[in-house]
Amino acid sequence: MNRLCLITPVLCLFLAAAAAPAATVAVLPLLDVTVSRNGVNHTLTGFVRREVEQRGFTLVPAGRIMEFLVRHRIRTLGRLDSHLVEAAGRELQADLLLQGTVCQLQEGAAPAISLSLELIRTADAATVWANTDALSASDLTSLLGLEDPENLSDLYGVFFPRLLATMPTRVLPAAGEHAVLDIDSVILLPRHARPGDEISCRVRIRGMEGRIGNLPRLTAWVGDRGHPLELDREGYYLAARWSAADEPGEYTVSLAGRWPSGRTERAVIGSYVVDDHAPDLQLHLVGRELDGRLFFSDRLLIIPTLTDPEPVSRWEVLVIDRDDEVIVRQGAAQELPRRLTWRGQTTLGTLAPDGEYTVVFRVWDRTGLSSSAAQDVSFRRTPPDVAIDLERKEKAVTVKLDRNSGMPLAYWWMKVFAPDGRLLRLAEGVHLPADFTVELPEGAKETPLAALLVAADVLGNRTREKIGDLRSAAAGGEEGEMTLEKEWLEEF
Repeated sequence: MNRLCLITPVLCLFLAAAAAPAATVAVLPLLDVTVSRNGVNHTLTGFVRREVEQRGFTLVPAGRIMEFLVRHRIRTLGRLDSHLVEAAGRELQADLLLQGTVCQLQEGAAPAISLSLELIRTADAATVWANTDALSASDLTSLLGLEDPENLSDLYGVFFPRLLATMPTRVLPAAGEHAVLDIDSVILLPRHARPGDEISCRVRIRGMEGRIGNLPRLTAWVGDRGHPLELDREGYYLAARWSAADEPGEYTVSLAGRWPSGRTERAVIGSYVVDDHAPDLQLHLVGRELDGRLFFSDRLLIIPTLTDPEPVSRWEVLVIDRDDEVIVRQGAAQELPRRLTWRGQTTLGTLAPDGEYTVVFRVWDRTGLSSSAAQDVSFRRTPPDVAIDLERKEKAVTVKLDRNSGMPLAYWWMKVFAPDGRLLRLAEGVHLPADFTVELPEGAKETPLAALLVAADVLGNRTREKIGDLRSAAAGGEEGEMTLEKEWLEEF
């Protein structure tokens, strides 16, 4: 009898828990900022969906979610405004919405991943859970190196269960749920503004064409400042305009509606950011530094960075010569590039002359504020100019080498060959001037002795000089005419 009494309440509790329907979750595609500010990672979204489903939630089909995103023209994921969250709850019949951002995704020898997730209750757009986690191969490396992760896929089995381990399996309903403003669409522009810029807010109430005269009195509130909405000229939107505050920061816009019956409703419809600081840009050029000056001959790496990283609207790089003429101009309306390479060419594709140049990098943030950074660089493409002086003696030829001009040398060498191809003499060094003697072989007084001189400067520019006959050249003969070959890398 006692056993039956114990079993009965336990069974009742089990049946009650089983009867409670599982919450429905809409898992939005993950925003992937490692690709671009509007990037999407469907592969990692699939891993998140599977992990959420294993925790007992009912998932909204991915196809229906994509239709919702297209219908509302949502191009940037990772953070939806509250009215879109509530719209997702209505249209997708979702209790919860899970959105997130891929913060790091590193392939290669040291794979790493970092994600941020946010679980939102659609009834009141309240965040009920959030988590950010990161995992790299070094975190899982064992002492003996057995079964160590070799790629990103090896991290997923550990990362995703850990990321969602604290996600609640049951979420309480919103306290005091009540009917809210039936908002069809909101246009709040700009999303990023400077102090004093005009903010425009346009709101459309669902089915408002047939409710003219019976619409609520709407007011957009930013802090303690209210801005009444009026019907626009086309009669399609209720609109208001105001000036952005002088104080930088993020401002939340809430919409208050007062109906003719006296009922008042309020909903958060979006936010915007006021920014009064231009991006803090730093420019780093990678070349060869000599005596406090930067040189290059083949390619110059241009690396722009922001001290306080933030999304940018566009960037531009200029190369200016000493006559203040712009010889290179390149830019794009996209995120800051990790690095650029200048190979000494002008915008027209011609090779720039040796000389002094200034590299200027400019960047604009989302509010239109700009900043720039500049650095000087010396372009040297001309190979070393080495003078050769030959003096003929009875049994030898004295070779004197000197550098007329150009960059410091990295090395030089000269080889003298017998008629049968044997190496008679090798001289080499780093510094010029230099001299050495070539002993003439016995019994071959008039046979030609070929010579080759190679010299390279510290930037990689190289000179090759061939001498057909060292004897004749030393004596001033025609057979000893020297052929000069200037060499450099042809990568522009």
